[in-house]
Amino acid sequence: MKAAVLKGPGLMELDDLPDPLTPKGGALLKILACAVCGTDVKMREQGHRDLVYPRVLGHEMVGRIVEIDANSHLAEGDKVQLWPGIACGKCRPCLREADNRCPSIKIMGFNCDGGFAELLALPKESFSGGVNLLLPRADPALAALAEPLACCINGQEQARVCQGDRVLILGGGPIGALHALLAELHGAEKIIVAERLPGRIRLLERHTSAVVVDPTEVSGKTVLAAEIGRAGVDIILTATPEVRVDGDLQKLLSPGGRICIFSGTASGNYQEKIDLRSIHYHELSITGAYGCASRQNRQAVELLTRGMIKADWLITRRTNLAGIEEAFSHSSQRIGMKSVVLI
Repeated sequence: MKAAVLKGPGLMELDDLPDPLTPKGGALLKILACAVCGTDVKMREQGHRDLVYPRVLGHEMVGRIVEIDANSHLAEGDKVQLWPGIACGKCRPCLREADNRCPSIKIMGFNCDGGFAELLALPKESFSGGVNLLLPRADPALAALAEPLACCINGQEQARVCQGDRVLILGGGPIGALHALLAELHGAEKIIVAERLPGRIRLLERHTSAVVVDPTEVSGKTVLAAEIGRAGVDIILTATPEVRVDGDLQKLLSPGGRICIFSGTASGNYQEKIDLRSIHYHELSITGAYGCASRQNRQAVELLTRGMIKADWLITRRTNLAGIEEAFSHSSQRIGMKSVVLI
């Protein structure tokens, strides 16, 4: 089979690899689509603490079952979307429907091979809730957005986004856009997105109800201050690593406000000073979100395939496996929003 193999930082090549075998109790999938995540770009350029080379990246996957050895309602020929986690299913987090916190979790595309390949061996553990049946007419590229949407569901669960909230999203890339769409669905009273790239600003203004401002412009700072106002916002979601979660950010919150550290912080921003008195007296909360649980992934599939969240506009580049460098460049240069490799 053909696969894009990352052999080291900055070195990814399209190689011929042996076809994988169908795992006992698992399945063999023909990959139909795999979207490029910002983490994929980071791993290609800088590596990752969980990465062992060589590795086939890609964790936002949709495929078709070629062969199955599992006792499942699924069958050969079915089109499926995958939760990329491989969890034990027995530990306390797994039993509490928080399998993304499983201490022994493995993630396809990180510490085992992922979806930038023609075929994928799917282990039996995935059939405990990580394989989601799609309708035959479902667009594989759109369904590949379920995993990042599920991560946003996780973040907004942690931040308790609800009807009537005023939400500030820092970063208007694909994740920031999905956060805006999800906050709309939750009935947010006002959504503000801070984004500096003109192309992304135009897309957000066209496809979401958010007020979009460029915080690097003088006029943008004025608008941002006016939209936040003295009352502050209820929710802050970080959708870019270029954010300092510090006392200044806390001042933008209303009493009872919540900050969700969604994006991993950039180097140098790991340890910041926060105002504990403000947290105490104003009942503020700071929480984190990493990845998504399989139940959140299933919810995301439903939202996308039923049209409750319309996100097809986020796909601004589609290419094939031979054009994977183009897909990665599109994402790393932030030319549009989301790149999807169709295989």
